[in-house]
Amino acid sequence: MTQVFLGMPHTGGWRTEVEQPEDTLRWGPTFPEGAHKTLANTQMRRNLGHATRTIRSKRADRVSEMPDWEDLRNAAEAVKFEVASRMPELLEQFEANVTARGGIVHWARDAAEANRIITDIIASKGVDDVVKVKSMATQETNLNEYLADRGITAHETDLAEMIVQLADDMPSHIVVPAIHRNRSEVRGIFLDRMDDAPADLSDDPQELTAAARSHLRNKFLHRLGGRLRHEHGCG
Repeated sequence: MTQVFLGMPHTGGWRTEVEQPEDTLRWGPTFPEGAHKTLANTQMRRNLGHATRTIRSKRADRVSEMPDWEDLRNAAEAVKFEVASRMPELLEQFEANVTARGGIVHWARDAAEANRIITDIIASKGVDDVVKVKSMATQETNLNEYLADRGITAHETDLAEMIVQLADDMPSHIVVPAIHRNRSEVRGIFLDRMDDAPADLSDDPQELTAAARSHLRNKFLHRLGGRLRHEHGCG
């Protein structure tokens, strides 16, 4: 069943029409079906149009500053492919380096095992409230939902991921997960779901960022749990 949340009228009327799927890699309608529905959403089209134009404009500015831009891209691509071809070897090297410096590396065969390992670590600290950094791996394993089912709350600290989490939404882009939201919607989400948001919060980006920073600082300073980091380097 689809969940729909309509924001209060004074907070922009933001809405969420998705629910967390069991399989985050394969869910929802087919792409043609989803595209047909979303293309009829004029607000969504305005949001994405504005966001992509802004991103492309800023990218063009940076490219113009780098006369060897294409050479740098080619070099980065070569590094990426070289690393991918040596992944097992490099992961073992990573483990050796981390262990030599006093760290512990956990290996997981699949999402279920990864979630169990992380839950056991949190439980061993005797806490039920943690903050975590942005991680596409944990998005794919549904870690937050797994923890919630076991009485543990995980708070996202990446700004865009926090917006998605507060809205009970799903990320719409691997790099820019809240690209489908405009700043008025973000203001509404903060006012409706962020218990310490200023009552007079506007949709000015600097104010929104300051509100998020204050909210997250409180999480870091007052939550009993530690900082949870889960990287793709886990095998």
